[in-house]
Order: sequence, then C-alpha cells, then structure tokens
Amino acid sequence: MPSLDLILQGSEWLARGRASEALHCAEEALRQEPHDADALFLLGAAHYRDGDLAAAEARLKQAIQANGKVAVFHSTLGNVYQDRGALPEAVAAYRRAIRLKPDFAEAHNDLGTAFFAQGDPVRAAESYRRATELRPDHAVAYANLGAVYRKLGMPREARHALQRELVLRLRNFFRLKKRHRSLAELAHEELRLGNPGLALRIGRRALEQDANNPRVVALLAAALRQEGSLEEAIGCAQRAVELRPADARSREQLGSLLLKAGSAQSALPHLEECVRLQPRSPQALLALAEAHMALGDREQASQLAQRSSALEPKDATLWVRLGELLSKQGLAAQAELAFRRAIELDPAAPAAWIRLAGLLRLGGRLQEAKTCAEQAVALDDESSAALIALGLALREQGRTSAAVARFEQALRLEPQRAQALQQIGEILHYENKIEEAERRFRDGLKSRPDSIALLVDLAMVLGDQMRYAEAFACLEKALAHDPRAAPALAAKGILQDLTGREAEAESLLRSALQAAPQDADIGHSLASCRLRHWHFDDGWKGFELRRHKENFIGRYRKFPFVEWQGEPLDGKSILVYPEQGLGDEIMYASCIPELVARARHVAVECDHKLGALFARSFPGCTVTARLRTMANDWVNHLEPRPDYQVPMGSLPGHFRRRVEDFPQHGGYLAPDGRKVAAWKRRLDAIGPGPKVGLSWQGGVGHTGRARRSLTLEQLLPLLRLDGVHFVSLQYTDVDGEIRDLAARHGITVHHWQGAIDVYDETAALVCALDRVVTVCTALVHLTGALGRPAIVMVPFGSDWRYGAQGERMLWYPSVRLIRQGAIGDWPPVIESVRRLLQG
Repeated sequence: MPSLDLILQGSEWLARGRASEALHCAEEALRQEPHDADALFLLGAAHYRDGDLAAAEARLKQAIQANGKVAVFHSTLGNVYQDRGALPEAVAAYRRAIRLKPDFAEAHNDLGTAFFAQGDPVRAAESYRRATELRPDHAVAYANLGAVYRKLGMPREARHALQRELVLRLRNFFRLKKRHRSLAELAHEELRLGNPGLALRIGRRALEQDANNPRVVALLAAALRQEGSLEEAIGCAQRAVELRPADARSREQLGSLLLKAGSAQSALPHLEECVRLQPRSPQALLALAEAHMALGDREQASQLAQRSSALEPKDATLWVRLGELLSKQGLAAQAELAFRRAIELDPAAPAAWIRLAGLLRLGGRLQEAKTCAEQAVALDDESSAALIALGLALREQGRTSAAVARFEQALRLEPQRAQALQQIGEILHYENKIEEAERRFRDGLKSRPDSIALLVDLAMVLGDQMRYAEAFACLEKALAHDPRAAPALAAKGILQDLTGREAEAESLLRSALQAAPQDADIGHSLASCRLRHWHFDDGWKGFELRRHKENFIGRYRKFPFVEWQGEPLDGKSILVYPEQGLGDEIMYASCIPELVARARHVAVECDHKLGALFARSFPGCTVTARLRTMANDWVNHLEPRPDYQVPMGSLPGHFRRRVEDFPQHGGYLAPDGRKVAAWKRRLDAIGPGPKVGLSWQGGVGHTGRARRSLTLEQLLPLLRLDGVHFVSLQYTDVDGEIRDLAARHGITVHHWQGAIDVYDETAALVCALDRVVTVCTALVHLTGALGRPAIVMVPFGSDWRYGAQGERMLWYPSVRLIRQGAIGDWPPVIESVRRLLQG
C-alpha cells in the first residue's frame, strides 16, 4: 500500500481510538519512506494515544526535525510535555504552533490549559477566548473558559460559556456523523491543523478522482501558497475561478495570490468582483484596498480601508492588515489605532505588538516602541520577529551592542532568518567594520545561498570596497532567482552609476521602481542619479522621497508648524532644521540667504559644531546650535513663533532648479577674523612658501571610504614639492601615519588637533591657508562655503554632490575638481594636483 494510503488509514484508526493499528500503519509507511515527516508524526501521535510519552516525544521531535513548519507537530509535542508536567516546554511548543498558524484554535485552547496549570487564569482565559473566536463550535474551549471564569469569580461569564458548551455538545450528539470523510474533507482538516504539505498530497489524490471539483482546486491553491509555490498556486486559483466564476472566495483567493506575486493590475478585477459579490466583507474591501495601494492609488485605497474599518470586524488579524495598509499610506495615527484595536481583540498575539513597535519606532517614539517590542517578547520569547523588533528599537536608541545581542538571539532561534543577519551586518557596515560585515553576510549565504536580501547586502559591501566584479556577480545571482527583484535591480543600478554607466543605471533604477513603486529608497537612489547628472527638476522632486526612508534622521523632527511647500513668505517666519551630516548642512545653508530675502524672519537649527560659524554668517537669523536629540520642545520658545518649517535638504528644490540658479558667490560663511589672524601668524612661523591644507581620508565604510580615501604614501609626489608646507586638516586619528611619514621620508605634515576638534577653529585655519587639497569629505563644503580655493581629488563614480563630469562644482565657485579617469586610478589625479601646486 502506498505510504499516503497508510498515513490516511493510520489517521482513521487513530481517530477511532485504535492506537495499535495506527502504529502498524505508521511503521509500515516509514519502512517505505524512513524520513517521511507525516509518518513520523503519525507514529508519535499513536504512541501518545497509547500512553508511551517517551516514545511519543522522540518520534514527534524527529517529525519536527524533518519538517519544523507544521503547526500540529508542535502542538502535539506540547501535549506530551504538558502530560509530563513540563509546563514551560509545553507553553513554548504551543507558541511555536501558533506562530506557524495564528488561527490554530486547538493550540490556543491547549495553551490556555497550560497557563491554567501554571496558575495563571487570566492568560488562560485570553487563550480560551481566542480559541472560541477562531472556532465558535469548539465545545471544549467553552467548557475550559467557563471553568476559568468560575475560578476568577465571574459567575455570569462562566454561566454563558458553559451554556454555549452544552448547546454545542447537544448539537454534536444529534448531528449525523460520517464514518468515512472524503479526501477533500481530509485535506481541509490538514490545512486547518497547519500541515499544508500533507493537505497537498491528499488534495492531489482527490483531484485524480475529480479533476473539476472547485473545492479541491481552491484547497490546492491554499496549500501551494503556504508551501511557497506561488506560480502553481495561481494556476489552481485561476482554475477555481473558471469552475465557479461567481464565487467570492475564489475571486479573493486569486486576487490575493496575484497581489502577492506583484501583479496588482491583474489582481484588481478579481478583487473588484469579490467586493461586488460581498460588499460588506471587511476582508474583501481590505484586499481591494491593498491592490489599489500597490498601484499607487492612495486615495482609493484610503476610502476602501475606511469602509473596511467602519464594518468593525472582530478579527484581530484583519486589524493588523489594516494597520499595515494605513502605515504604508503615511497615516500613522490611524495605523496606530488599528494596531491598538487588534491588541484589544487579541492582547496575547505578538503580531500586533510587533507592528505597533515598528510604527512607533518610525515615528521617533523609541521608548514606547521598545516597550511594545518587550511586550511581544514577553508573550513569546522564542519569536524571532519580536526579538528583531526589540533589536530595531534598541538600534534606533543608539544601543547597538544590545541590539546586536537581540539579533543574535533571533538568529539562534531561526538561523534562516535573513533579516536578523542583515541587521547585524548593517550595524557592522555602519560602524566601519567592513570585513566583519562581509564575513557575516557570507556566513548567512552558506545556509541561505538563494537569499536575495543577503546577496544584495553582500554586493553593496563589496561595492564599498571597489570589488565591483564580485558585487555584480552577487547581483546577477540574485536576479537569476527573481529577475524583478527590486532591491537587486536597484543595487545593480547604483553600482552601474558608480562605475560610469549612467544610462544602464537609470534604466535599472526605473525598473526597480516599477517593481516596487512605494519603495522610498529606490526612488531616492534614482533621484540621486538624476541630480548627479544635473537633471534638477525631477531630481529634487524625487529627492523628497528621502524623508520616507527608514534611516532618515529628520523623521524624528516633530515640530508643530506647517510644512513649507513654496508658499509666499511675506510677513511670515520659518524654521529651517538640519537632517544630514555636517557637509550637507553647510552645502544646503547656501540657500539660507535666499530664504532670508523672502521671509520676515528665519530661525535656523544646526549642529552644535556649526553654531558660532552660522550665527556669524547669518546675523539676521535666530540660530540654535544643539546636539540632535528626541527633545523638540525647544521650538516652543522661538520668537517670533514660526509659521512654517522646512528641512534644509528641501531648500534646493525651491532655489536650485537650474544650473543658472547656483550663485557665483565668494563665500557665504564668515570666519572669526581674530582667529584667522592668529592662525596666519602661526603659519608664518613655519617658514616661507605656500601653506596647503590637506585631507586624504573621507567617509566611513558604508559611504565609500575605500573609494574616496588615499594614504600619505600615495601622496608623496605632492608632499615632496619644494617649498610647500602641508597642514593636516584630517579629522580621523592620523598621528601614527604622520609620524611614520616623517620617520620614513623626512617629510613633515603639520597637525594641530585643536584646529580639528573645534569647527570654528577649522574654518579660521582654512581661511589662513593659501589653499586646500582634499578628497571628497566635509572639508570640501567648508572650504567652498568660505570662498577659499580648494582642489578636490574625486573618485570615479563620485557622489551626486560633485556631479558626473567637469572640473566645476556648482555649489562652490572656488572649488576645482580633478577626477579619476578610471576606477581606483589615483596616480594621474595626483600628478595633475602636483602640477597645479607647482604652477
């Protein structure tokens, strides 16, 4: 007899309480297929029914090892643990089952029993209530709920629950029971138990008997979706719609599958027909809203979402989906209400707590986010999603060590979880531990060689090391798995742009955006590409998408003023606030004079290092220099009170829309004259000859440090110029390198740390020098904004701020760019700089 028939026969014997016959069937099936997870489970369940707990535990663990994604395997192991009195292990097993299948009523009921045995009737009641919501005909859950209510001193609730139990038992007693269930019914039962693999095996057998049974075809589509076979699932769902075109569930199933596959346009007519057939179905309305959202129709999506929520569904899962949709629409307050409603309906489900934690984190409410994530972990300390949510909150708080510990914990629980490994790698990447980040990504790919996310992350790390051939190989592998994978297309586009292939880069980024139209990172990357090539009109428009990126610093700035969109500022006051690094603050500040000319008053917030410099340079403005923190109440004391607010990075979109809009200024930042004079005296003491400021290292790992940086050894052709005195303006720790240069070559590079530590002193020193030679770093912006001459050594595939070609830097007329002609080819650049200095 084939193994499937043996498993079905054994399951039937087990249902009748004949454990020995079930054991025989399981053993025979295992003789045919020794590693069949379903046969192992049947053997374990039969041992459990026979009272052999040790044998049951061993076999169930083997079944889970063979296939750990089946909910009923874990819940049955939980029953074994509970019968053994191992309650913590039982709770953990039930939670694993619920994590795999959140609507698994039996697991919720059994979890309630474990909580009750642990002396926690409150959580037991929550679990029993959830079981009855999921299965209103669950008589045992009602009986258990009644018992718990009695324990909690709630007689009225206990009476209602027990009356419901009695009704259900009588109904079941008088209901005609079938001895033999159909294959379709058996397959449906396996789906309910969280075993889509066995459901698929049974469903295929049923289809052999009746190829046009719409129920079986739809069931196969559901099982295939859970098994990850999306294309085959869509085929079955399409067949189900052909067989029953007026069936709303079939329409919704097909529409949801097409939506999941990224075919929102194809999904739309099926979901519209589903809503026409079931106009008061919250699920149907929400699915249609999700389709409209995927197509970029936010208004229609919002209307449908409102209709769905107005029906007040009692399904917590639906409220979570609604919250996710509202969050994508940028409706944070409404999304928060939806997640909190889900928590009200099912406070013991970690999913809503996790989503709420993410929403609060993105809104800058980090402590609240951390609290919600901690609650999710308390509900299920083996949930890798909850641990990742907590790690993300900790990371945003700057507690990277604690965050990594949570990500590592998630990774131990679920080694295949790419997100945890990604977060660890990204933290290492941002902390400039490039080699270690690369190692972690490669380690992850050993167990998940087809992970597109990990391949993309590894490619970007390799790109930051200028190992472009290896990077492109990673991306080609990712795209071989999914040619429409937006992250891989975008990463390839970014690297193509860095390697000088503008047309290919833009085409790839547009393809990526077409595949993921709501992805702000991709849209921002495309905008940066456009800006690099001086396409300012659509470039600045797309640049606004930076504000929707998850790592956008400015998203925490919650000021009580209207966002300025270019309205007339006559008689109005406006607050300008920073959002990026020092160099960007200086560059965007070039627009402040134009804002001053239009507004009654301008208030400027800036980094604490720039306070003295900005206050001196913009005397008509109220300049507030401060460390960036979550505390924004300081704006309430501004006088006059601002009418508008605008992030600095949005100013060029109003004032730099054409090449002609960039002013030919002689410097818009004003140094401290006394400090400049003091530095000139100090420089004169060095001796006669030109004094040249020098910076040779730029950025950190994830901002292209390898691409942008040089060593003093590489700069020897400059440093050996007769009569030229070089002064270090390098902000990183370079004392050792300067000493080595002196010892090895007898060349002195002067370095005064005090000039580096205080930015106002740096500005004064720059003005005292004859010129500056630098790589791409914040010093470029400072020197250019002061109107001082600078020569910038620009790598091939430079950042958008430096443009794509030519010697001119639009932002700073005093800056001259010397570009690499090929990737990593510095000698010709250094020779050009040497000639300029010599001349």
